[in-house]
Amino acid sequence: MYPPYPPPKKTSIWTKVFGSVFLSILLVSIVANVYQAFIIKSLIAGPTERPYADGTTDNRVVILPINGTINDDMAGYVRAALRSIEADPPAALVLRINSGGGGVTASDQILHHLKEFKAETGVPIVASCGGVAASGGYYIATVADHIYCEETGITGSIGVMAQVPTVEGLLQKVGVEMNVIVADGSPSKDTANNIFTTWEEGDANYETVTRLLNSAYDRFLQVVKEGRTNLTEAQAEQLASGRVFTAEEAVANGLVDEVGYLSAAITKAASLAQMPAGEPRVTVISRPGSISPLSLLLSSETPSAALPDLSAGGLRDMAEELGEVRLSYRMVLK
Repeated sequence: MYPPYPPPKKTSIWTKVFGSVFLSILLVSIVANVYQAFIIKSLIAGPTERPYADGTTDNRVVILPINGTINDDMAGYVRAALRSIEADPPAALVLRINSGGGGVTASDQILHHLKEFKAETGVPIVASCGGVAASGGYYIATVADHIYCEETGITGSIGVMAQVPTVEGLLQKVGVEMNVIVADGSPSKDTANNIFTTWEEGDANYETVTRLLNSAYDRFLQVVKEGRTNLTEAQAEQLASGRVFTAEEAVANGLVDEVGYLSAAITKAASLAQMPAGEPRVTVISRPGSISPLSLLLSSETPSAALPDLSAGGLRDMAEELGEVRLSYRMVLK
């Protein structure tokens, strides 16, 4: 006869509760770490080419989205995106533009990168303008062999502007006087750089900025003339008044070739590339760092990181940044 088995030990309710809580925390931690790793990878990775539509052709049409304000980051993204497909260039490239414009230099850099890509690969480019493709957005579209604009889209706004605030009135109210001193050899150093004095039309500040604006405007007009060979010089100059056009108005004035949506632009791109009959295989380039709202909730970044620096040095830096003259190819509705 074997001795009886000892009775099983009773597990207390608290042990079960703590065990369940610990296991839950462990699982949540693992999921959060994996998701955070995905976020970090998406932030540091370069542009990624992803499938957009299956097709019957071997070669492909690539969509390059240009969304939002055109700035240095946008220019860097376009350059990286074009480099990522240079080794295996597509049959055609579609620019999907949804932008009201942005910086003069950034817009010109993007145009330069696109022209280089087109010259080196011989790939035809079609522009598909969405809801807004104006000012700097239209500036970029001029590189295209064919431009579409959606039925409800607006475009044009060919012009350049600068916005520089002055705080002289505010400083007078709080009893602060700012003295800007320049070296004897550079008496014009503070011209158009001094936000502590009120600008008056006709003074050196206005003359300097107007000269810069006119130079940027001449560049924009030149780009339109080179890209839209269907326009005479007189027609291009007449259209370059800063006016915003509807899609139909843009077609009637020769700024846009056809009213159509992205699907029409893809079909046209395949036609210009002389791709074989059938549905073209289409991919789209994803911008790095594009994450979902849920990922922001799981991100380790705290809201305080986005708060402005209100120290004396931070306020001084903000004032200096405000004083910088920024020329913009940006749409403005009056």
